[in-house]
Amino acid sequence: MIRSLAVLTVLALGLTAAQAQQVAPAAPAAAPPAVPAPAPADIEINPTTPLAVSSPQVDMMTGFYATLAVIDLCAVEVSEAVTTGMATDRARLEASLGLDAAAAAEAYAKVRAEVETTSPDCAAGSPDIASVDAVTEIYAQAAAAPAMPPAAEGAPAAAAAPAAPAAQ
Repeated sequence: MIRSLAVLTVLALGLTAAQAQQVAPAAPAAAPPAVPAPAPADIEINPTTPLAVSSPQVDMMTGFYATLAVIDLCAVEVSEAVTTGMATDRARLEASLGLDAAAAAEAYAKVRAEVETTSPDCAAGSPDIASVDAVTEIYAQAAAAPAMPPAAEGAPAAAAAPAAPAAQ
């Protein structure tokens, strides 16, 4: 599951960089060499300044949203068990990132808009659908797996209860 989400995350992040390169203005014609600016006398380092670095959880959430966007845009049919499992994981990931309902909806809308601009290939067997199928298969397998009873961790349940004294 993590591998598929990581692939989708890298895809989503990579597409953003590619789009930025397409949108960026062309480099101007070669200008005469400019006089270099003088180096600052003092370099100031502020350790309390926040850095714009995404965490693995943010990357996972982005990949998860990208998968959901492809499911929505391509109208991929997903079973109720898979939908339930994905909704549970989505709520867990959003809570771990501190996203309320409004922030989560806004984040999903941004990712979906980016996915939409890439025009995902909705044909059966395409890489986009194959990625979605890989993720949904993980959820389908998890839903089909039998639940482990709590007593299955060690000794059988009969051994856990003391035997009744024999009648005399």
